[in-house]
Amino acid sequence: MNPLLRLVLLLAGIIAIGGFSLHEYLHQKTEMEAQLDLARIERTFDERAPAARELAQTEEYGDEMRGLLKWYFGAIRDHDNRYPEFRDHDRGWEDIEHKHDIGRIKGPEFDAFKVNHDAVMELYKQLSGSGYDPILTSSSVGQHFDIWRMERQTQDGKPKIRIDFAWWGPQRKDEVEERSDTAAQVHHLIVNATINSFDITLAGDKPEPPKGRRKSKDEPAAFHGELHGGEPETKIPDPDRYADLFPANVVLGTYWLDLFPHEATKMHVDIGTTTRTVQGHELNSKFSWDIPLKDEWKLGEGETWEGATVETRDDDDDSAQAEAAEKPAKGHHHH
Repeated sequence: MNPLLRLVLLLAGIIAIGGFSLHEYLHQKTEMEAQLDLARIERTFDERAPAARELAQTEEYGDEMRGLLKWYFGAIRDHDNRYPEFRDHDRGWEDIEHKHDIGRIKGPEFDAFKVNHDAVMELYKQLSGSGYDPILTSSSVGQHFDIWRMERQTQDGKPKIRIDFAWWGPQRKDEVEERSDTAAQVHHLIVNATINSFDITLAGDKPEPPKGRRKSKDEPAAFHGELHGGEPETKIPDPDRYADLFPANVVLGTYWLDLFPHEATKMHVDIGTTTRTVQGHELNSKFSWDIPLKDEWKLGEGETWEGATVETRDDDDDSAQAEAAEKPAKGHHHH
């Protein structure tokens, strides 16, 4: 081969290799910058969120959360515009789908993951689209419990009351497992969040007094039943597993309740929760509401509250007795 031609080819090869190396270096540098920028956005959200959770007044809390979410998702859109080649925020769900494709996640387990994914994405669209407007909110011990949906739906062919919640602030930690066989690190996200009690007391209008006696404002409301439960039927402690950029430190869940007695007109709700700090200290919270009942949440006139048991309740303040219907609000924990 002509020595000059050989030299030209050698120089061309060196330039090509150098150009490829430079391109790879710049790509890795940009990817690192994108990761750091995304971490900055998530860190800023985590720093601002606790202040919003401390606001007990519904209007103030709603205003603060809407502003915070608007900033958060706006910052993510700006980030994606700066780094369009790294706009892939579905890696968690893609990993689940891949494990299903290769048989590591079986059909029934994947179906449960799919239900969770759909539930997470429904709320994610509300949060990212300025449509998050919970109907009930309450704060306790630096945490906030939002009921964002409570409506009549059908489950297994029966009319039910569906209650969806977002519990903001439970503690979580990332545990790292060193794998000796592969020399790799495996991260396990541990979310400590337990709903100990979910109690509802149903009441009606104050009973009419005996003829000739005026109605007293201190007269107790008619009692129509209680529901006692704990963990919800569906619970998602890690929604950011299904949507990578779902705001952190929130647990989602769903309760399904039978329709309430027709005579009831209002209810009192108490929810008791526990979360533990990284050092194991318990944070016990209680969230409470008094709300009127919508007609769509109740049975029709004359319909019986199925499965209810009847007992006699003694009132401490007077000698009146009322019939009480008690029914457990059973729930199951879905992973």
